[in-house]
Amino acid sequence: VPSLPRRYQRLLRLRAARRLIGQGLPLGEAAARAGFADQSHLTRWFLRTFGLTPGAYREAVGGR
Repeated sequence: VPSLPRRYQRLLRLRAARRLIGQGLPLGEAAARAGFADQSHLTRWFLRTFGLTPGAYREAVGGR
């Protein structure tokens, strides 16, 4: 089980990625800027945390 600081840090990165995706950045760029290894790493955690993929989130908020 990951430590609480590690889980908190991941949540902050996920929130940053969500904000960047909402601003219209490409998913790969949002993942990199938020500190994820790659887009698939972001997708795995985004889905687990928010219940939808980054692409589905982008569509829901009217992104590109």
